Amino acid sequence: MSVAVDKVEKYLGQPIKDPYGRVIGTLISFYSDSDGNVTELEVCLNDSTFKKLSIDMFKLTSEAVLLLPTWKYNAETVCRRLEKLKKRMHAIEDLYSKKEVPRHAYEVFKKKVDEELSKVKEDARKVKEEMNRRLADLEDEMVELERAFTAVKISYIAGEVSEKAYKAAADQIRKYMEIVSEEKNEVKKYVEKIDRLESEPVVPPIKTAEPTQSTQPVPVVVVSA
Repeated sequence: MSVAVDKVEKYLGQPIKDPYGRVIGTLISFYSDSDGNVTELEVCLNDSTFKKLSIDMFKLTSEAVLLLPTWKYNAETVCRRLEKLKKRMHAIEDLYSKKEVPRHAYEVFKKKVDEELSKVKEDARKVKEEMNRRLADLEDEMVELERAFTAVKISYIAGEVSEKAYKAAADQIRKYMEIVSEEKNEVKKYVEKIDRLESEPVVPPIKTAEPTQSTQPVPVVVVSA
């Protein structure tokens, strides 16, 4: 991704969010090349950790800078590579099936794409492991939120906290539950997408012959009254 310095400067000192609305840090600086393109952003996470991250991990919107979670960045990268290589393999098989390339050229290019696919599938395996770990963390977060909601509700029913305090706490807990649920659904969606891309066979389209029109006259059947 190529981003000019003037596209980034207005975000300096502004909060950084993740795609689900969590405020996770602040943009404090950037690094650019000799052409004036930003290559990395320096961020402060949770007011305690400073990191220099590739510009590719960010999305700039009209409202804020979004930092993609590592699992999502890696999943999108793997999906793009799988889609690209599947298209290349399809093109190779299609050309060879139509006898538009010689066998020696077909074998060279097919071997190269096969090797690249093997590497990407290994990366995909690691990314899916990463996403499964994230799913487990999100499940734990949801359990913790459900317990917190139960605790504050019991205190409210028992008359230990006011309705105003209960509603304020309940609204925040529901908000966090929605965020956790949204991320869980997206993790599952990417796991399914990678599984589908890996399992889809690469088969060139089969051309069916167009039906030929008969030149023989159509017989006319005369029905006598």
